[in-house]
Amino acid sequence: MRKKIVIILVAVFASGILSGLYIPRLLKKETLRPSPVDFVSRYLSLSKSQRNKIKSLDSSFYARVEKIRTELDQKRSELSDLLGESPSNDKKIRDKMSEIASLQAELQRETINHLVEIRSLLTPEQQTKFFSLIRKRLHPGKPWKGYKKGRF
Repeated sequence: MRKKIVIILVAVFASGILSGLYIPRLLKKETLRPSPVDFVSRYLSLSKSQRNKIKSLDSSFYARVEKIRTELDQKRSELSDLLGESPSNDKKIRDKMSEIASLQAELQRETINHLVEIRSLLTPEQQTKFFSLIRKRLHPGKPWKGYKKGRF
């Protein structure tokens, strides 16, 4: 009986220590990622006016992009179904690939237009920092070791 009480007390004590160490870290706001606008705002030292305008641009941009992404997901699913058919219909597959390519081009146009709209709100110094950040995001590192041109 005494052994059980000691084990229970040790378990309660250990859980209390672990809770005290880890729960506060989980509840800290810093563990949450900042929104893209918050990050860009701090990184570029945006004025309140710039921040609000970019926030407005972002909300309409993300609504348009979400619609395109949903359509892309649907078309990719349809392509997957077509590829799984036996015998496969090559014309339907090529047509579906064309639809997907068209949506991807539309998504890229929307993204470039959005970046141009944002650029128009920035000072020359902010533009330099902004596009430097974009370049880093587009090319985050060198290809992996052993990568050779012409191989995938």
